Amino acid sequence: MQYFGTISTKYEEVFLTSSYLYFNDDENEITPKEFKEKINNTKLKKKNIAGTIIIYNPVVTPKGYDSNKFLLDQDFDSFDELIELKSENYLTTFKHALRENYKGKIVEIVNLFNLIEKNIDSSNLLTKFNEDLEKYNSMQNTEFDREIMYLDAANYIPTGKFVFLCWGDKIKQSEFPYIHDYARTLFDNFHKLGKNVLYVYKEEKGTEHSEQYLQFSFPDQNPKYRNAIENAIKKAFKEIPPSKTFY
Repeated sequence: MQYFGTISTKYEEVFLTSSYLYFNDDENEITPKEFKEKINNTKLKKKNIAGTIIIYNPVVTPKGYDSNKFLLDQDFDSFDELIELKSENYLTTFKHALRENYKGKIVEIVNLFNLIEKNIDSSNLLTKFNEDLEKYNSMQNTEFDREIMYLDAANYIPTGKFVFLCWGDKIKQSEFPYIHDYARTLFDNFHKLGKNVLYVYKEEKGTEHSEQYLQFSFPDQNPKYRNAIENAIKKAFKEIPPSKTFY
């Protein structure tokens, strides 16, 4: 498996504005240029991209760079170009879950928030996101660039036949109502578009709880149930089409 994507920067922050998992054999690696040829028009995307996985935010590093150092402090100059990225630990679950049934296929990885940031849970950041999303459809200025940071929730169309929601349990309507509304708009539109919307969920809570509170389990956010969530994700993708699975 290889991981490709595009990194952008603005106002001393770094963002992952697109990324893709390519399920090739390890001995048949390709270059970013060769990968781009597989997705460079709508027809090719429809042919080669099997589906979309949506996570909360990325923590990624270009291949050949230090994951423990801020990218702007390194000699990286390939912003806004399609490059190869390191396959970070949180992608390993998807690698194991999809590699058999999706050989030769591509899965797009999309983020609710494109900011590359390990400490995304800080109340300061979440408050900024919430305020930005309140202003998103207005003419008011936002803290983070609209196009670089967020999805256009009302108009976003995911690629492929399935949408796997894996953005975790962070969304709290009472604390950050506009983040909640953003996620709700995405969720509702995926169904209107006729996509196969799936996720893993805790058995005793059921799917209704997940969908009401927009909580879709992600192993890295839930150490207590990490192994159970990872196994459920593997089970979800054991057959084609994939399906919702409990843990």
